[in-house]
Amino acid sequence: MKKRWGIVLATALAVGTLWGCSSGNQGTSQPESTSAEESAGGNETESQPEQTGENTVQADGMLWDVKPLENRTSLTMSYLANSTPALTTYIADRLGWLDACNLDVEMIYFAGGPAQMEGSGSWEVGTTGIGGVITGIINYDIEVLGIAAQDKGLFQAFFARKDSPIVQDGQGYGEFAEVYGKPESWKGTDILTAVGTTNQYALYRVLKSLGLSLEDVNIINMDIAAATTAFLAGEGDVAGVQGTMIFDEEYQKEDSDYVMVASDQIVHSGLDVNYVATQKALAEKPEAVETWLELALMAGEWANANPDQAAEMITDLYAEDGYETDLEANKKTLVENPFTSLADNYTFFTEKSEDGERIIAEDNTYQAMEGYIEMGNYSQEQSDQLFAAGNYNSSLISNIYGRQ
Repeated sequence: MKKRWGIVLATALAVGTLWGCSSGNQGTSQPESTSAEESAGGNETESQPEQTGENTVQADGMLWDVKPLENRTSLTMSYLANSTPALTTYIADRLGWLDACNLDVEMIYFAGGPAQMEGSGSWEVGTTGIGGVITGIINYDIEVLGIAAQDKGLFQAFFARKDSPIVQDGQGYGEFAEVYGKPESWKGTDILTAVGTTNQYALYRVLKSLGLSLEDVNIINMDIAAATTAFLAGEGDVAGVQGTMIFDEEYQKEDSDYVMVASDQIVHSGLDVNYVATQKALAEKPEAVETWLELALMAGEWANANPDQAAEMITDLYAEDGYETDLEANKKTLVENPFTSLADNYTFFTEKSEDGERIIAEDNTYQAMEGYIEMGNYSQEQSDQLFAAGNYNSSLISNIYGRQ
């Protein structure tokens, strides 16, 4: 896969890796990325997509027949560093699906959702968490197109040193028996986390379970990758850790100096990670956006069915982003946090929540927003603005579902 490196100028936090997708059909048993030398000639491939039906194409490993774009079209996609949903587009490239459908995708990563939205002028589609969705809709008119994954397994965690009062106090003092520490041992601690992200939301749930609020601790705002690096270097009392970083050898080895004191899985704080698009992209490249979403959803289902190969690919993706990760840890993360199927997405975007006021996908954000208001991150006025915008777009999911 051809790569180029650059800096996203929208914010100092948004340092990005960029690459263009131009691989051909590569099979599914042992996917290989195209080398820089092979890609140097551009995005054209010598072979034509295999036609399997009227105006549809099925490259290697495709689960569905997909109609290719009439003309070669490019999209710029944003995603969050060291998060799993970017994998679906990466898979679609590695297996040749993007190329077969006349779609080129350039990927840019950001440190966090709010920074990603500040840089929304530099991208057209993307994957983002709750922080990105809220900021994106309120400030940048971003539309939510689908749910990439739901954090059902271990994806957000908090570590303390084993000699800290939190660990020494043991478990069983709050709403969730597995959380370490008494309220007194958490009060006043320095906690490294990324403000406005799902990690901070998980922390809010942890503290609330102990009868505390975010005001009872000292939040040190830094992106998750920097947080774990700083923590392992001796800074802070507690570090917020995300994704495969949870399985870092320093945290997991038998004689580790660190203990996982809480997690999203323990306090049941799982949130959606979403597929999104800018208004400009939806207006100027509607077919390309829909094709990208269709291929990403299909790649998610492929990953669920092929966890070994998916784990190899995400290990490669993280390495290209500068994160050296463990293959088995990546597989465990993917298995515990499966990608959301097309059928489930159709349900989430067409059926109402229990109170009947919102579709399920929107209601998931509504429930989280109540927590963010209580956390002091947003006001009720901003919440009203968020849900009055009507930026949960069910049309693309309905179109894709109707074709399968």
